[in-house]
Amino acid sequence: MIDAPGPWASGAFTLVEGRSLIETEAVVTDGEDRTWLQTEHRSPTVRLRANPHYWDRKRGPRLAEVEFRNDLDAGTALDLVCDSVGEVDIVTEVPHASAARVRGSRHARLVTVDAVRALAGVIDRDADGLPLSDVRARRALNLAIDRAGLVRDVFGGLARPLAGLTPPTPLTVAHRAPDRLLPYRHDAAEAARLWQAAGGAERPLRLAAFEAWGAVAAVVAEQWRLTLGVTVEVSVLRRDDERETRRALAGKGPRNWDVLLLEQGSQSVDVPPLELHRGFVGRSGEFRAGPVDPVFERLFADLVAQTSQLRQVVAANRIDRYVTEQALALFLVAPKVLYAVNREVDFRPYATSFELADTSVRDGHWSLAEPLPLLDDQVP
Repeated sequence: MIDAPGPWASGAFTLVEGRSLIETEAVVTDGEDRTWLQTEHRSPTVRLRANPHYWDRKRGPRLAEVEFRNDLDAGTALDLVCDSVGEVDIVTEVPHASAARVRGSRHARLVTVDAVRALAGVIDRDADGLPLSDVRARRALNLAIDRAGLVRDVFGGLARPLAGLTPPTPLTVAHRAPDRLLPYRHDAAEAARLWQAAGGAERPLRLAAFEAWGAVAAVVAEQWRLTLGVTVEVSVLRRDDERETRRALAGKGPRNWDVLLLEQGSQSVDVPPLELHRGFVGRSGEFRAGPVDPVFERLFADLVAQTSQLRQVVAANRIDRYVTEQALALFLVAPKVLYAVNREVDFRPYATSFELADTSVRDGHWSLAEPLPLLDDQVP
């Protein structure tokens, strides 16, 4: 929480204007277990100034000042960075559908990073009228998805298929080898066989997605219709409804969907299951939709008891394999995170967070340009 001017601890920048708060809300998930929902509250402008006492001078800061423009909507911000200079230098979380526009811009370039994020589906294993408590049905949902096509057609190649819930990034390589998991193959015939063997559907399947992933939901729904012969009703949740949906899911309240697509990241890159797998499957998981899985809880207890990194990796791999084999989620893709960056800005993206300590500007940046001379009739 930053709610007053700094300096604050040993950060690269100090706050000189505005505020940035994170509201944390505890939500009970099962008995005494609970999770936390976080909401960010920011003033229209947040201005930071370089901290001359920052401990890592080799890293930075390399900028004198940074201003966050929270008063701009995403479309306006993208217009400003692509079509002009002097207003916006970096736009975060660029939609994949806008990647081509940024690539074609005179003023901006596209910067990407393999972030530790997973786009996956929460499967309601308690759903009435659907066989989602049966592992065969959950495997069928996964086998029906053409992940390579999804990466190509929806993400423009800027994503990688998920194998389990551990995103494939350089930071998580130890958790994917040796004997690494492979993504569910696209096998329409086997998907249809398993779906029918599990009993098929007695009603339409309700697929929901947060607003950013509406196009993904449309593709998933069509592949399920064609492969499984099931009617799929798609609902796209507005951004304003996201917090309430997450709160209801965390509190294990009534659900008006059977599968919910969402993106989740992990700060614990050394041990991804502490956040991702726990979140989707664990007793305290904010996304768990269905009964507590005793096998998972036993595997998770073994993981948190480990103190050596090697044993943590082995335990984490065991969890990832179990969650995948039991199809305890709909495993889709790990999207790259995209930034639109002014061509005169040297920006280094990070896999888990947004950092500016080692960002710098080149000699041609607008902020370093000499001011134009005043005309005779102009008053300074």
